[in-house]
Amino acid sequence: MDGNNTRKTVLNLLIAFVILAVVVFLLFLGPAFVSTTMPNDSYMIEITGLSGLAVNGTATVMIPVPANAEGELVIFESSSVRQPAGWRTAIRETQYGKMLAFTTTEDYAPDIFVSSSEFETKEEPRLLVPVLATPDNASVAEFARISSGTYTTVVFLDGFVPPENATSISFDLRYQGGGGVKHLIKENVWTATVNTAVPSTKSGFVPVSAGYHVAAGGIYL
Repeated sequence: MDGNNTRKTVLNLLIAFVILAVVVFLLFLGPAFVSTTMPNDSYMIEITGLSGLAVNGTATVMIPVPANAEGELVIFESSSVRQPAGWRTAIRETQYGKMLAFTTTEDYAPDIFVSSSEFETKEEPRLLVPVLATPDNASVAEFARISSGTYTTVVFLDGFVPPENATSISFDLRYQGGGGVKHLIKENVWTATVNTAVPSTKSGFVPVSAGYHVAAGGIYL
């Protein structure tokens, strides 16, 4: 008899525990489990040192653009590129692939400040392209799967009158993508940056270093 009572007590406790667990899940974890956060792409562009440079008719500045390992753009394809003051923007094909081009016909070039952001549905590694070189000559797909590293990309300058006193043009570019959440699982966050200075006397394509970092996703509570 005592054994039956003990079994009933244990069974009741188990049922109560299951009910409590279900209630906790529905109140606290349920909404998070079914909610979805779309991956987001953002590109912060700051190019300084242009201000005060004389323009010889038309000046052009081109920078890398965010893309996946196959070179498909993950931003600027579904929406137009924001036009900074004094500049016209467009995606342009170059000998290295697609780049983001800024052109101006002002007498003197203004600095460039652009912040772009948009949702997207791709869940794959992406970085700033073109990619001219990677460590150990790894393919872009192989390099994009590592956790961090430095590779070579390119910027472009043309149409500026060389100043009498040498100055520098600073490129501060930061792309970040991914970070979507689905069923409590957060995807990776991919970050690619360019922080470099190029002499204002340069013209044409200029190889520059880019940093790449992957923040691993996982269970998100």
